[in-house]
Amino acid sequence: MYSVLHPDFVYTDISDEIADHDLDYDAEEWNYNGKDVYRGCLDTKYEWNVFWLYDENLKRVGLAEHDRENPEIFYSLWFYSNPFATLLQEPDWVSQKETIWSKMSEEAYEDCLEDDIETFVTKSLHSNIRLITPEFIAKMPDIYECQKCGKRTLSVPSVCSAVKKLNYISFGNDLIFISSSFEIYKMPVDSILSTRLKLPDAFAQSEQETQNLRQHLP
Repeated sequence: MYSVLHPDFVYTDISDEIADHDLDYDAEEWNYNGKDVYRGCLDTKYEWNVFWLYDENLKRVGLAEHDRENPEIFYSLWFYSNPFATLLQEPDWVSQKETIWSKMSEEAYEDCLEDDIETFVTKSLHSNIRLITPEFIAKMPDIYECQKCGKRTLSVPSVCSAVKKLNYISFGNDLIFISSSFEIYKMPVDSILSTRLKLPDAFAQSEQETQNLRQHLP
C-alpha cells in the first residue's frame, strides 16, 4: 500500500494475520473513516506513527498512519479484495474474471503454462504488450536488450557484451494489468496510476487491448 504521509513509500507487510508486536496487546476500539476497528500498538519500525487495524475477529484489515510531530494529521489505509486496489487505495479496480491464459492461442498456452510470472513477462518483451503487476507499479523494471542478438530480459544478461537499457514502458505499448496468479484486472478511468507512472493519456487501458492479446503474446 502506498503511504499517504510519505507518497513514495510502500507498505509491503499486508498479511491479514496479527502483527507480532500486537499478539499480547489489549487493543482498544477506534473509529477511522466511519469504520469501527481495533487498533494495535505503535509499530516502531517506521519513522512515523503506524498502528495496524483489526476487525472483531482480530483479522488485520488496514493501518492508520499518523504524523509523528502532529498526530492529529493521519490517514487510514485499507486492505481490499485485490492487490491493485490495496496498493493504490482505489477500490474500483475490478477483476475481469479471467486469466491471461484465456486470451492466448493453444500453442502459446502450452508453451507458457509452466512459467512463473517473471519468465512469462520476459517472453512478452518482444511484443507490443507490457504486462503490469502490482510489484512493477511499486518498482518499475528496465528492459535490457542485447545489441547483437536482440534478446530482451529484465536483468543484465551475463553473456552479452553490448547491452542497451530501455524503459519498460514506451509510447505505443498496450498495458495489461495482471496479478501474480495471472488474473487480469481493469484500471478505473480516474486512477492515480497514470499520474504516478507519468503516463500519457494514450496509455489508458481499453477493452480492445485485452481482445488483441491472442495476436501479440508469444
